[in-house]
Amino acid sequence: MQMARATQRPVEQVVIDWIQPPMQPAGAAEDALAGLDDLSTAELIGVAKSKAPHHEAQRLQTLLEWQQQRALTYAEREEADRLVRQEDALTLRKAKASYLLRQRKALPQDLAAFLM
Repeated sequence: MQMARATQRPVEQVVIDWIQPPMQPAGAAEDALAGLDDLSTAELIGVAKSKAPHHEAQRLQTLLEWQQQRALTYAEREEADRLVRQEDALTLRKAKASYLLRQRKALPQDLAAFLM
């Protein structure tokens, strides 16, 4: 959701952009997806339901608000970039985990409702 807010796009569009076939992850995105195929269904559910630590999400929100008001310092920009990359990786992992759960016909009802 942070990425959607940061780019001012609907959450659905952000997820579609990440999982739209053919997906050719590279670099950090590839690292974020590594090993997901080998996880158990219970582990995938945990990944699909995971959230960024609250303090990191709050910090990113603060930096994005500051960016609307003024130019960020170099250190703030670096921190914001790092937090956005982490949020991107988390979003990608969650989307892939949800996709794998759907393939396994094991997507929990609460996740299925969120994705509809």
